[in-house]
Amino acid sequence: MPNSILHHISCSAAITTAPTANLSLVRLGIALYGLWPSDENKQVVHKMNSEFKLQPALTWKTQIIEVQHLPKNTPVGYDRTFVTKKSTTIVALPIGYWDGLDRGLSNKGRVIIKGVICPIIGRICMNITMVDASAVRNVKVGDEVILIGKKGRGEVTADKIARLTQTINYEVVTRINPLLPRHLV
Repeated sequence: MPNSILHHISCSAAITTAPTANLSLVRLGIALYGLWPSDENKQVVHKMNSEFKLQPALTWKTQIIEVQHLPKNTPVGYDRTFVTKKSTTIVALPIGYWDGLDRGLSNKGRVIIKGVICPIIGRICMNITMVDASAVRNVKVGDEVILIGKKGRGEVTADKIARLTQTINYEVVTRINPLLPRHLV
């Protein structure tokens, strides 16, 4: 092949397992987010080099837009799929499936508020998600909420979300609506 032509055949998995096959370019995909293409790829790489690491480089955040204190036996959300079992502090987030938050996380996903892992309750709506924030002290409108990322002892990863929604981490990160603002740090 002429030297003036650029060639690539390596995706994230090939970059980590076959570095001599990289030719003149590589096509870094999911590894750009600091995520493994698969558990199998991670195992192969760690057999080759046990110290090789990928560090997640994506944090997806929003803020609380409403706080409500609900009594026991109060249904929350569409189709009443969640009913409070005790007096509960719920918060509303201005994010939903339009933004890329998978509806499969309804009543089983988690977010982080002030370092505390909190459950998503009820059905995720098109642009609103409800969360049980009873475990968070002094929760208020404007508090930061981590949808993907780490804060304090709490961590929600694209891999955990993928397992809960029976998909792959690629779909979790590529479903984040491209119209949402991004801040590169």
